[in-house]
Amino acid sequence: MTGHAPAPSKVSGDAPHPGADPTVSVIVPVLNEEGHLEACLRAIEAQTYPAIAEILVADGGSADRTREIAAAHPLVRIVDNPGRIQAAGLNAALAQVAGQLVVRVDGHCVLAPDYVERCVESLRSSGAAMVGGAMIPAEGSGWAGRTIALAMRSRLGAGPARFHVGGAPGWVDTVYLGCYPAELARRKGGYRLDVGVNEDAELALRLGGDGGVWFDPAIAATYSPRDSVPGLARQFYRYGLSRAATVRRHPRSLSARQLAAPLLVLGLLSPWRRWVGLSYGGTVAGRALIELPSDPATAAGLLLVLPVMHLSWGVGFLTGFTGLQRPPGPAAAAVTAGAGSEKRSE
Repeated sequence: MTGHAPAPSKVSGDAPHPGADPTVSVIVPVLNEEGHLEACLRAIEAQTYPAIAEILVADGGSADRTREIAAAHPLVRIVDNPGRIQAAGLNAALAQVAGQLVVRVDGHCVLAPDYVERCVESLRSSGAAMVGGAMIPAEGSGWAGRTIALAMRSRLGAGPARFHVGGAPGWVDTVYLGCYPAELARRKGGYRLDVGVNEDAELALRLGGDGGVWFDPAIAATYSPRDSVPGLARQFYRYGLSRAATVRRHPRSLSARQLAAPLLVLGLLSPWRRWVGLSYGGTVAGRALIELPSDPATAAGLLLVLPVMHLSWGVGFLTGFTGLQRPPGPAAAAVTAGAGSEKRSE
C-alpha cells in the first residue's frame, strides 16, 4: 500500500519550528541486548545533531549485562519495563521523554552518524507526522548470516516496502523505527500492546491520519538480523502473527503484498499444491541463480531461507487472522503512555 499526505495543518502544533533545533529524546527498548547495546549507544552518542536531550533505555528485565552497559553512558536514563514486550517499554519511555521529538531505536541497530539530524530535517521539510528511512541488514558470518541479510534486502524475501529495498523519498504506510513529535504520539495513546512486534507499523497507521508518514532514503540504520534458520523461522512467524493482529484492528490496512505468503501456504495445502509448489520453487530457484556466480553458498542458502521466511510468515498470519493465536501481551501490568518507572543512570 502506498501512503499519502493528509492535510499538514493537522500536526502544525507539534512540528518543530523553522530555525529552531527541537530537542530530541531517543528511546531504546531492550531485553538481554548485551551483545549489541554498546555499539547502539555509541552510535547515538556520536550523532551530529546538537540537541539530543537524553537516551531512554527501557529494560524488560534483562538477565545479562544490558543494564550495566546502559548505566555506563551519562546521557542514558534506564526505564523499567515490567511488561517486557517492546510496546510496553516504548510506552514507559514515551511517558517520560523530555524532548519535543522522539527517535525510536532498536537495541540491535546502529544509526548512521547523521541519522537524527536527517530525521529532524525531514520532519521540517515534509510536514509529516512520522519520518524514517532504510533498514540496512548487517551481513552476518557464515552462509546463514550472509543469506539472511541478502534475503532481508530482497523484494522476494522481506517484501517490496521501501524501508527494506530502498527507493525515492515519498509518502508510505510505514517506515523502519520512526521519528515523530512526542506530544502527538502521547495524544494518540502511544503504542498498542495487542499487536505483537508490529507496534511500529500500527502506530504509523494512526499517525498517518495526522500528517502522513514520509520515507527518506538518506535516513539509514544498520540492523543485525537473525543468524540462524530456526531463529529466522520464529521471527517471521511472529511477524505474520503480529501483522494479522494489526489487520484485525485496521482491516483497511491489508495490502495485496501481505496476502502473498498466506495464499502460498493455502495453495500448498490445496488440490493445486503441485502446480503451486512448482511455480513457487521455480521463482525461488531463479532468484538463487542470480547469486550463483558471485556466492554459490549464498545461492544455495536462498533455496532454504526464502521458503522459511515466506511459509513462517504465512502460517503466522493465518494463525493470527483466524484467531487461533494472538501475539503475547505484556507479562505484567499493562504499561500505557501515561505510566512507567525509571532508574537514572549514575
